[in-house]
Amino acid sequence: MNPQHPHRTDERGSATIWMALTVVAFMLIVGLAVDLGGRLHAVQVVNDIAAEAARTGAQHPTTGQTMRGQTPTLDPAQATTAALARIHATGHTGTATVQAGTLHVSVTGTYAPVFLTSIGIGPLTVTGTGQARLVRAQNGTER
Repeated sequence: MNPQHPHRTDERGSATIWMALTVVAFMLIVGLAVDLGGRLHAVQVVNDIAAEAARTGAQHPTTGQTMRGQTPTLDPAQATTAALARIHATGHTGTATVQAGTLHVSVTGTYAPVFLTSIGIGPLTVTGTGQARLVRAQNGTER
C-alpha cells in the first residue's frame, strides 16, 4: 500500500504507457522498412536507366570500319549523345563516356522518403551505372 495514495494498489495506466511506446517503435520499424525499400527501388530504377542508356549509345558504331567488315568500334560522339538523350528523356541527370571501346554511363536521381522526412531526413541521392561495348560474334563466339 502506498502511503501517499492509500486506496491505490493497482497499476492502472501502465498499459497505456506500454502501448504508446510499442506504437512508436512499430511505426519506426515500418517507416524504416518502407523508406529503405523505396530507396532500394530507386537505386534499381537508376541502374536500369543507366543500362538502357548504355545499350542505346552502343548502337552507334563507326560506320567505316563496320562497312569494311572490320571489328566495329563505338563512335564516341554519337554514342555519348544517344546515351545522354536517353537519360534526359527519363528526367534524370547523368554522364556518358567512351573508354577503351566501352561506353560507361552514370545516372543520378533522388528518392523522397515517406516516413523519414518526419525526422528531418530529406531527399536521398541515388546513383546507378551501366556499361556496354560492341562485340563481333560468329556462331556465339566473340571474334
